[in-house]
Amino acid sequence: MITVVGTGTGAPPDESLIAGAELVVGGRRHLDAVRLPGTAERVVLGPLAPALDVIAAYVGEERRVVVLASGDPGFFGIVRALAERFGPDLLDVRPGVSSVAAAFARIGLPWDDAVVVSAHGRDLRTAVNVCRARPKTAVLTGPGAGPAELGAALARTSGDRVLVVASA
Repeated sequence: MITVVGTGTGAPPDESLIAGAELVVGGRRHLDAVRLPGTAERVVLGPLAPALDVIAAYVGEERRVVVLASGDPGFFGIVRALAERFGPDLLDVRPGVSSVAAAFARIGLPWDDAVVVSAHGRDLRTAVNVCRARPKTAVLTGPGAGPAELGAALARTSGDRVLVVASA
């Protein structure tokens, strides 16, 4: 079983979900934010393929694995890669609040009519085109496709727009 725990937005994760894990995988900030079992191996996420290979070795031996992720790990998160590699039946997903839900809540706007697109690790043009086509869009950003690049692309071709940048 792979327990996938959403963290980083809102309340900290339930540490009982992490207790007893033999392998804990996550970004450095996620791993640093929780108390890890003393005997657990820890894998800091970078390239995904090597981490999935380590997880596969533990799963093959029926050892307990926990993956820490941001917010809701099924929302543009690691659940897709884990389900494709190991099957959804092997996952116990415990989502946290997604970054998009938290951002809209903090600025007091409903988001049931928003389109969400990711530019994290993807071509920024797709996000720019969605922003141009839709009145309310949330864009998940990343290195090289951040708020400055998005704003610059929209400023060249869009009329009056309100951009709200939410971070952390």
